[in-house]
Amino acid sequence: MLNKSPFAALLITLSSLPVGAADWLSSGYLKSYGLFQDAVNSSLSNDSSSLQSQNALRLMGNYFADQANVEVHYEVLPLYSNHDLGAYNTRVLGQTLTRASNSYRFKDFSATLIDGSTNALVLQNLDRLNVQFNRDWGDITIGRQVVSFGSARFINPTDIFIPYALQTLNQEYRIGIDAVRTQIAVGDFSTLDLGLIIGADAKKQNSAAFVRYQQSIAGNDIEAIIIHLNDASLYGIGLERALGDFGIWFESAWLDARGDKVDIHAQAEGDSPAIQPEFVDSYWRMSLGFDYALTEKLYVATEYHQNGAGSDNPDDYVSLAQSAPYQRGGVYLFGKHYLIPSLSYQFSALTVFSGSVFANLSDQSIFYQIKMERSWSDNLYSDLGIYLSQGDDIYPENGGIKLGSEFGAYPPSIYASIRYYF
Repeated sequence: MLNKSPFAALLITLSSLPVGAADWLSSGYLKSYGLFQDAVNSSLSNDSSSLQSQNALRLMGNYFADQANVEVHYEVLPLYSNHDLGAYNTRVLGQTLTRASNSYRFKDFSATLIDGSTNALVLQNLDRLNVQFNRDWGDITIGRQVVSFGSARFINPTDIFIPYALQTLNQEYRIGIDAVRTQIAVGDFSTLDLGLIIGADAKKQNSAAFVRYQQSIAGNDIEAIIIHLNDASLYGIGLERALGDFGIWFESAWLDARGDKVDIHAQAEGDSPAIQPEFVDSYWRMSLGFDYALTEKLYVATEYHQNGAGSDNPDDYVSLAQSAPYQRGGVYLFGKHYLIPSLSYQFSALTVFSGSVFANLSDQSIFYQIKMERSWSDNLYSDLGIYLSQGDDIYPENGGIKLGSEFGAYPPSIYASIRYYF
């Protein structure tokens, strides 16, 4: 990765554009999360409870011309904790901040902008840097952009490019990846979407290509997608429609693996990172759900998710975390079967309560999300949230660790946030 400030790239991009007040729009946000996580009740750890401050400044710019526009997003994320951040790892249990990954980025800046001390860290993320060309037949977008797919509300089997995990606090903007994408209008209600994802160093094993077709027919929003990876291909379908007063959705994906087992700890020549695991086992994932407005203020939804990449046995969870579906395929749940009920209640025009439950039906562990959101003005918002879990804890085995359940080792957490948009 480049160990340089991204401001040089931003200045080069912006200085090449003609100046015009009507053509340039800028915006952004300031966010601050105060997080308390209780100590995990585990025989393996004597860790005390932790306090963390997660902050984010996001600067966004858009330049619009007659047939093109440029998008730039840059984010700075200062972190403070009473625990050592030196070994910060986004894949640990209960982690609430997801770093931008360079897995699907051709080149990137160092994720660490300032490494102040063991308890303070400033991350950076050049999250968008793309140019879009607008034509009568569609759009072409080149550069760092958001690429996401799916019809389901909670877990999207076709969405494999860096989705957020359940407990991530700031999920407002999906992490940008490097791509060349063409979206073609092939009718009044249908779109053909073609894309090439350019991963680290533009190597074949780090890149991908996709073809997606979307069409609306008689109230049915239908989606079909093929994603081609170096060692696997994903075939997916999705459906959304109304059924009376209910909204229903279905999304399914089959991943056809053709890779070989490799030693993921082996190092390539030179300064290359560790070899990435390959897809060696094919699997099927599916989500099926509905939503319904019980009253003008009360909204409920439920989704069932089947995860063929997971396991019915919690003893497998630790090894699964190092496999290709979890490292490269956007999978982050370890069990086989999940039920996800949720509700949202609007107390007033300015105050909304929401809650959801992720129940692992395989190991009977449960993860609860509860949040209250308050709007103070058009630009100022606050949140108060709680993460709770239940299930069997971590336990030692043969010098290593095993998970008694998926969610049992998640630390109870409470957070408060303030968000200002400009």
